[in-house]
Amino acid sequence: MVYYGPEKLKKICEVSLPKKGFLLEFLHSYKDKLDVFHKHLILVSVYSPNNFVVVVGANPDGKVIYGVTISNPFEKTPSLYKIKDFYDEELANLYDVIFSSSKIPKMQAGILRFPIQTHFLAVGGDKSLVSKEMFNEEVSGKTWLNFAKKIDDKLYNKIKELSNGQIDFLKSFITDDGIYFVGISSGRYRNLYAEFFSILRNKYGFLPGKFFPISGIKEKVVGMFKIELDEINDDKIFKKINNFVEDFHKFKMFVSDLGGIE
Repeated sequence: MVYYGPEKLKKICEVSLPKKGFLLEFLHSYKDKLDVFHKHLILVSVYSPNNFVVVVGANPDGKVIYGVTISNPFEKTPSLYKIKDFYDEELANLYDVIFSSSKIPKMQAGILRFPIQTHFLAVGGDKSLVSKEMFNEEVSGKTWLNFAKKIDDKLYNKIKELSNGQIDFLKSFITDDGIYFVGISSGRYRNLYAEFFSILRNKYGFLPGKFFPISGIKEKVVGMFKIELDEINDDKIFKKINNFVEDFHKFKMFVSDLGGIE
C-alpha cells in the first residue's frame, strides 16, 4: 500500500471499502455495458457542504484506492450507474474524525471511469493501481492524483484557510478550476465599486474566472477573480492580492470623502 499527502490526512489510510463484495458485484454486473471495462471502478464518496470529500473505491480486480478530494467526483463526472441510497456508518464516522464535522455526511456510490477528475489532497491504496494511474496522468499531462504529492501539512493548512475563507472583503473558495476571490461590498455606490474592482483586476492581471455559485450574498458581490491552484504557494501572488485590497479600500475612502456612503 502507498500514501501521498499531508500527515494531517493520513487517517484516511484506515479506510476500507464497505460492503466490498456487494460493490464489486455491482461493478461486474455492468461489464458488458462498459467500454474498456478495466478502466472503470466502483467508487463511494462521502461529503458535506463546504468541505472536502472522502473517496474510496476499487477496480474490477478488487484493488483499492482511497483519498481526500477537493470536489465530489460524481459532480465532475456524472455516473450512469449509481447505487441508490447507499450509506455506511463506519465511513460516516471516519469522515467525522478526519474533518471534525458536526453534520451527518451524505454519500454516493456508483461506477466511474479513470481518471477521477478532481484534485486529490491525499491519495493511497494498492501500490500497483495508484502508481499506474499516476503514471497515466503524467503521460496525459493531468495532475488529479499527482496533486497529492505536492501537499504537505503547511500547504494543507493554507488550502483549508482559503476554502470558504476570507481575506478582508474578499471571500475565498477552493475549486478544481482554481482559487476564487469574491469581492463583497454594499451601499448605494456598489455599482461604482464593481467598476473599480474590474479596473483593479486588470491592473494586477488576475483572471476573471468563470461563474461561481454564491448563495445568500449575490446582491453584495462587486466582482471576482481567480488564481491557479499551482499559485497557492506563490508569495508574490498573495502580495498582489493584499495590494488589491489596499487599493480597493483607498478608493472607498475617496468616494466617502466626496459624498459619504452608507
